[in-house]
Amino acid sequence: MTRQFLKIYALGIFILTTFNLKAQDTLNNRKPTELSINEAIDKGMLELKISGAYDPRIFYEVVDKDGVHYGKCMAIILKSKIDSVVLLRLDCGTQLIPVDSSVQTMIVTQKAVFPLYPNETYATRFYAMCGQLHDAAPNIETTFRIGELADTGLLKLANYLGENYIQNMLGQHAMWAFTDEADFEELKKYGADSLSIDKTMKSPVKTIRSKRILVETDNLGVVEFKADNEFNDWKDSNEFFNDAGLLECVCAQHEIDHLDGILITDPSRKYSTTYIAPK
Repeated sequence: MTRQFLKIYALGIFILTTFNLKAQDTLNNRKPTELSINEAIDKGMLELKISGAYDPRIFYEVVDKDGVHYGKCMAIILKSKIDSVVLLRLDCGTQLIPVDSSVQTMIVTQKAVFPLYPNETYATRFYAMCGQLHDAAPNIETTFRIGELADTGLLKLANYLGENYIQNMLGQHAMWAFTDEADFEELKKYGADSLSIDKTMKSPVKTIRSKRILVETDNLGVVEFKADNEFNDWKDSNEFFNDAGLLECVCAQHEIDHLDGILITDPSRKYSTTYIAPK
């Protein structure tokens, strides 16, 4: 009787152990839930602090070496209030609103996904750019809250900079040119003095580009690029140059030309007003 009882007891222990191991394996292989940071905040899942990453007490030989206006210039601290793992998403194009109105609003320029571990605190940096030329740059003393996505034009620009890894001075100048309509003379105060920018701004190369293209990709299928103004009836040059969809379409063609080894100076791309009569 005792031996039979021990056999049943041992079998029971074996079954429970096997079940627990399988359950643990399932949990380990389960992909954590991903949700936006704002959604997690609304559900009371965490506490967070967002600030600039730059520490003014430290001397930097290069101004933006570790991020002041651009690059990984923002820091985030996440403190979990839950007992499970989740992934928190911060979308590209999200506006970061400063508590101090004298500081620039920041624009996230690369989608970030942060792991939030059970009852732990996690800190890291992420990519962003300044969105107001004449306001102060962020630092570790300036705090921010998460705002809404930027409007269509600015959102497309942020996504373009992120997708093409333009997390540098040129990208920041493009951001200020859009948000503040800054011209070359204004941007020169912030480092826009390279030969390429100087030539582009003062002697632009006019090229022939389509207003709408379809690009067949390996992973996204057919992607359409086109002007936001579908009727192409821009009222003036200012409205024309501020059509973000058209800018994206032209940039896509420019990058495709790079892949094909074609420069903007190629005869097939250069725009000319010379009319050649058919023979």
